[in-house]
Amino acid sequence: NEDGGGEGGAEARKSSPDTGSDAGSIITNPSFFNRNHRNNASFRSTVSDSEVESFPNQKKLRTPSVWSSKSSLSAGFRYHGGSIVPSTTPSPETGRTYLFEGLLGKERSNLWDQMQFWEDAFLDAVSQERDMIGMDQGPTEMMERYKWLSASEKKRLEHEEDRLLSTMLYNLTAFMLMLNVGKNELKQKVRRLLGKSHIGLVYSQEVNQLLDQLNNLQGNDIDLKPLTSRLSKRQTFTVHMGTDNTGDLIFMEVREDGLVLRGVNGVMVQRWWYERLVNMTYSPKTKVLCLWRKNAGQTQLHKFYTKKCKDVYYTIKECMEGRGNGDLKGMEPGGEFPVEDLASGEGGLLHVCMEGVGLLFANSKFFIRLEHIRKCFTQKGGIFVLEEFNPKNRQIKQRRYRSSMADQICYSVLCVFSYVAAGQEKKIQQRRPPPPPART
Repeated sequence: NEDGGGEGGAEARKSSPDTGSDAGSIITNPSFFNRNHRNNASFRSTVSDSEVESFPNQKKLRTPSVWSSKSSLSAGFRYHGGSIVPSTTPSPETGRTYLFEGLLGKERSNLWDQMQFWEDAFLDAVSQERDMIGMDQGPTEMMERYKWLSASEKKRLEHEEDRLLSTMLYNLTAFMLMLNVGKNELKQKVRRLLGKSHIGLVYSQEVNQLLDQLNNLQGNDIDLKPLTSRLSKRQTFTVHMGTDNTGDLIFMEVREDGLVLRGVNGVMVQRWWYERLVNMTYSPKTKVLCLWRKNAGQTQLHKFYTKKCKDVYYTIKECMEGRGNGDLKGMEPGGEFPVEDLASGEGGLLHVCMEGVGLLFANSKFFIRLEHIRKCFTQKGGIFVLEEFNPKNRQIKQRRYRSSMADQICYSVLCVFSYVAAGQEKKIQQRRPPPPPART
């Protein structure tokens, strides 16, 4: 059987055939991509009912009552989708014995009646789920990210947080009911945790509705909700830090909302949100992927060597575009910055706009068009360097300015390049003729 080993991940993505060059540059800032899972169930030792139904060789057909019924401890109902529906009672021939039933009876442990145990279990489960979906950042990092988000992104992040906590409380209620915890104590503990969690009205209402129906439920009558970590899609690549394979080996996870870098031991090293990425390029010749990231007021360049740099690039690109964020969040391109010309010693203002960079001094002013800017970067001591191409003599002139906001100037110029490049790419895609209809 050749497919017993399976593939470690989804097939690598291929670029569009009408791309002019193998080299690429993405400046749009967005995150969601679809992976085609192949025989996902075959990689798990434990599968759910719905996965069993999809198995290719099901020799023995079972009666529908097995799939729709609950345990023999059921009260005759099941709670699903916010409402109670009647549940069929399984016959002795086709009935199931669920794992939780073995924890009940005469040998039932007193541990299940300890409310502190359930609170600790809830906190541990939330912590693990946060780690798995990349939401385990500390308060400082979380607030730093939050302030850069747009209003819609802030709302989305709040909903994700509320959904995680409410799902955990919902499933915790189901587990406590399975283990025959006193319903009054159960309601009291869950409502206290609900208050401590500060969940929004929409998601807290789901938990409250469940608690209101608790007296009509028994055993495993409550259908569990799937966790976000089981629904999230990600793809992992092996990369080296630096420009060749002598750099440290790490794993790069491409997620729906950002990138996660893990060491060979699986420990997370860094997490980069897509809204903080400024630019991304790759070179098929050197097999190097370059990522520019905004961090602590500075624009940092990170290089990764991988033979699959093209696949990594397009996977990140699709993920960012799918997020629907066509613009950089939290900061508009352009702005005015105080600078000092190192050549003349004059102080003035540097203005970044969509057309280029303008400089205004006491005795002079001039404008550098965006298409004439070849490179910009920062140096130690708060020095901003701008390289200008002169089309008349076809030479490059380097201009150097000192400013306490040198990093912000460089970031602002890169943002303008990002906007312009993204707009040009969109225009090219719109001009392309639609593919001819398939012949039947």
